[in-house]
Amino acid sequence: MDDGDDLSSPPPSREVTGGASEDAAGAAAAEDSAAHAEAGAADAKSSAADAKSSAAVADADAASAKASAAGANAAAAGAAAAAAAAVTGARQRRRRKILVRSLVAIAVIAGLCAVGGTYYYDNVALPEDVSMDQATTIYYADGTTPMARIGDKNRTVLAIDQIPVDVQHAVVAAQDDTFYTNSGVDYGDAVGAAWNHVAGDGRKGTATISQQYARQWADLEGASYSRKLRESVIATKLNEMYTKDKILEMYLNIIYFGRGAYGIQAAAQAYFGKPAKDLTLAEGMVLAGLIDSPEGNDGKGSPFDPTVDAQQAHARFDDIKRQLIELHFVAPGEAEQKTAYPAKVLTAAEARANAITVWAGMDKPEGLIVHHVLAEVAALTDPRTGTLLYENTAPDGVKHFSRIRNDGLKIVTTIDRTVQQIAVREASRNAESNLDQQPANLQAALVAVEPGTGAVKAYYGGDSGNGGDYAGYYNDPVLSNGEDSCCGGHPPGATAQVYTLAAGLMSGYSTDSYWNGESPQDFPSSGRTIRNNNPVRNAGENAATSPACASGSAKWCTLDESTVMSLNTPFFGLAQKVGPDKVIDTARAAGITEMWTSVNGAMRKIDLAGNNGKAVYPKYFNTEVAIGQYPVTVLAQAAGIATFAARGLAARPHFLKEVWTNGKKTYGEVVQPKRIPGFTEPMADDLNAVLRGVPQHYGLKMHDGRQVAGVAGAWHLGSTDDIAHAWMVGYSAYDPANGSNGLAVAVWVGNKSQEQKIVDKNGRTVIGGTLPGTIWRDFLDGALTALNTPMATFPAKQGTGDNKVGTGVSPGP
Repeated sequence: MDDGDDLSSPPPSREVTGGASEDAAGAAAAEDSAAHAEAGAADAKSSAADAKSSAAVADADAASAKASAAGANAAAAGAAAAAAAAVTGARQRRRRKILVRSLVAIAVIAGLCAVGGTYYYDNVALPEDVSMDQATTIYYADGTTPMARIGDKNRTVLAIDQIPVDVQHAVVAAQDDTFYTNSGVDYGDAVGAAWNHVAGDGRKGTATISQQYARQWADLEGASYSRKLRESVIATKLNEMYTKDKILEMYLNIIYFGRGAYGIQAAAQAYFGKPAKDLTLAEGMVLAGLIDSPEGNDGKGSPFDPTVDAQQAHARFDDIKRQLIELHFVAPGEAEQKTAYPAKVLTAAEARANAITVWAGMDKPEGLIVHHVLAEVAALTDPRTGTLLYENTAPDGVKHFSRIRNDGLKIVTTIDRTVQQIAVREASRNAESNLDQQPANLQAALVAVEPGTGAVKAYYGGDSGNGGDYAGYYNDPVLSNGEDSCCGGHPPGATAQVYTLAAGLMSGYSTDSYWNGESPQDFPSSGRTIRNNNPVRNAGENAATSPACASGSAKWCTLDESTVMSLNTPFFGLAQKVGPDKVIDTARAAGITEMWTSVNGAMRKIDLAGNNGKAVYPKYFNTEVAIGQYPVTVLAQAAGIATFAARGLAARPHFLKEVWTNGKKTYGEVVQPKRIPGFTEPMADDLNAVLRGVPQHYGLKMHDGRQVAGVAGAWHLGSTDDIAHAWMVGYSAYDPANGSNGLAVAVWVGNKSQEQKIVDKNGRTVIGGTLPGTIWRDFLDGALTALNTPMATFPAKQGTGDNKVGTGVSPGP
């Protein structure tokens, strides 16, 4: 094994300086060396010699000549001291310091002027920070399947008991065959390093595992005798402070193996596609051989990587095998079987391909989930102080969250892997999706939330975490700048009518109450009139002047009918009756935490979590809130509709399930559902009875016949009658007592960039019940089946509300 200078990528430079002048150092070292030669058995005498040595250092000018004359004798004395310590086992611990001091004296007396000073054992401190940057892993809800990994270094720190003993032995055999018996330093090598410098070769020699670790830990650079000596002091102190198992554990976690893999866990994945705990002895031998030159010198990779240079790799492997047998780590009779060269070592290309599913997970649809969950982690606070748990301040005062990236956190999301795969399949462009061969401008977004808990089970806002988020937006300060990302909300159209309907139920209106459904229609108190050229109109498939209500008159339509047909005029009238602020309050209580509106010609996000209806109406929003003019996110709509699925219980939508730090759970999701004030379960049952009719109207049925409910909607393109946004939101029946929370899903289809009319591949206008509806149906059907969700039924209609007439005009007897 050579000096090991290729053990890792070059560490940052660190300046090391001495204290006394060159002549004074020579004199002090000479007297120190002589004292050590005489110090046979007593610590007291050794301590006296140390004191004498320290005093001598101060008298630099007087000692200069003496140092030159005594050089040879001091060298002999140091060598004698080294030999004595090696053979005197009982005194080994006491004499380690003596030997290292002697070596220092030898180096200085030999005239090694480049040192600029002398290193003394007691003056060399261990680095204070022994922590190692390691990758943070984001998992699916099962806590075992990785979704992505983030961090400045691809490293996962393992305890020694998570690394197979055979692998430990392979590394010891390859790197330091006296590891379990040495004191951390090869003293002969340290003397040799000094001698080689005199001889003009300061780069030859070997390094123990402790020295290699010391080099990495202390950021010691180069291969000179001065680095060797400091390295030796630190290695010795490490062996006094830690057990051999702990040193080996730290070494195996910090050392570089090439391919961007720091530590044994990352190396196991990079070369064998498995965790370190599953490595065999032979696989451990391959990895141990890489340490000497993890990257090589030609840019192709380690010369001991069999996919780079099979001949050198096998020769190195055979060397390690011989060492294993010689050290009795493997019996000769077992050697051929246990040390047969691995049949498969991943190529660098294969390793990169594997890494795409984890390390490069930001390039997938799940990358958007990572942004959302990291924003939640960054917002976690210390319950005792209220301060952010993971925020740090750089020397220049800039706040950052690098601990989340580099502290090796285990972050568990609420995302179900199978449900997420179904979401991507149904909402992205692929041969199995309803979007297959649809016009190129069309973009879909889909979010699934568990009613009653708010846990996000699937999220599709686009194909990459590096692109726009069409299902919402994130403000991730870990991988982004913490500001709101693209693309925010979309006008929900008639899907917002569910909040107006709920507000109407709380105001005493029955779902069977009658309303005027004609279009266009004047609402002068809201400034909407035909005279002003801005009357309220119905949209989508029911844009006709007189929709076909059961009464035979468009002026006598029930709220039930108006919901199923997505009529705007009845709900605009309902909002005027109950008050737009009450509609806003209902929406915000259900889960709509922000809406966008135009302020001074620019779209602005308005916070609803901290502002009630009266605070924002009519300042920012008008009666049009009842019919879905103001944009909301797909995530918020999924949370809002989940509230009605849970019969009025609203739970905050969230992506974060757990955070684990150093093997301990430091955060667990908190679910605290709250009922919409004034919205009772009987009212929820009436609302659900209405919404069950919408999927039936569009023929959106589950394959097993289970009950579902929903609402469809669309919003027009500017002032035209064309459609630019189409939605379908809904859910399956909710029955938690029987283990069925069901699933609530929101689907939006619109434009990728510049808004234009949305039509399908057959040229037909896209409305809520068509393309969004089929995506919603296929996803919900597949997800409920994959989750083995028990069948459930909706409670019967309760018939709440005494008000039977709203704006309706009776057609007479």
